[in-house]
Amino acid sequence: MRLIKRYKNRTFYDTENRKVITIDEIARLVNSGLEVKVIDNATGNDITVQTLAWALSNKSDNDSKNDDNVIVQLLLKRGANVMDVAKKLMLAAIGAVNLSKEKAEEMLDELVKKGEMTQTEKAEAIKKMADKFDKSTEKIKDSVEKQVESAMNKFNLIIKIDELAKKVDQLSAEVAEIKSKLGN
Repeated sequence: MRLIKRYKNRTFYDTENRKVITIDEIARLVNSGLEVKVIDNATGNDITVQTLAWALSNKSDNDSKNDDNVIVQLLLKRGANVMDVAKKLMLAAIGAVNLSKEKAEEMLDELVKKGEMTQTEKAEAIKKMADKFDKSTEKIKDSVEKQVESAMNKFNLIIKIDELAKKVDQLSAEVAEIKSKLGN
């Protein structure tokens, strides 16, 4: 497990490699299969879940194919609570899109007031924006759903492997007990 410390200035420090790293580098570590633990240096609190959620929310579309490793580690850390994190991330992204829509409408209103745009042009622009925002919102929702589904599949596989390992250990103990009774 790699220990990462976060300092007051939001700088992350890799204690093993003894260097400052970025949130993207933390995500790469997780995507490479390494388990990380992030500690707030000032308080000593474990902030791994928040950091991984932040890493996930900062990913670009090009990086999304590896996000399921980040989600799997979140699931392993917090289980079902991670679904809440995913929902909050999705709602935050959708909220940002809606905020952008409101700002754009305010700018268009200002252009109409200045006489640089007609009401008809404004209505057409708003319709085009609404279509783009709807597509963006749908894209965000689909992306989060796919990532969560993929991570859940990996998480379920990890649980099954863990259960099989426990059964193998139990069977090994039973075989050892039988051997000892038979004198082998």
